[in-house]
Amino acid sequence: MSIRATYQPQIDEFMSNLESFATGDYLNEDEKEFWDQPFDPKALPSLRTILERLFDAFDALPDDPSGEQLKGAVTPFFTELEAFNRKNADAILEPEEKQELNELISQAAADTGADDEALGELPELD
Repeated sequence: MSIRATYQPQIDEFMSNLESFATGDYLNEDEKEFWDQPFDPKALPSLRTILERLFDAFDALPDDPSGEQLKGAVTPFFTELEAFNRKNADAILEPEEKQELNELISQAAADTGADDEALGELPELD
C-alpha cells in the first residue's frame, strides 16, 4: 500500500475536523448566536489537494531516502501550505493544526524507510 493510501484516512479526518470547525456544525443551535465563522470552508478543497500531493511525494522517494531527499520532497509543499494559509488570513492552519500535520508528516517520512539521521533533517511547519 502506498504512503498516501495509508495516510488518506488521517487526511480525511483532518479535513473533516476543519470543515466542522469552519461550519460550526459541532455546535448546538443555541450556541451559534455569538459564533463567527473562523474561515470560509470553500478554501478547504485547495488544502486537501496540497496535502494529498504532499503525501504522494513520499511515494516518489526511493527506499531509505536521505535527509536531503526528504527535505526536498516536503519543502515545496510547506511553502505552498504557508502561502495558502496567508491567503486565508492565517485562520486555517493554526498551531494545533500545524502540530497535527507535523506528526503525520513525520510518521509518513518514517514509513519511507529513512533512517533516524535523515528523519532528523525533516523540516516542520512553523
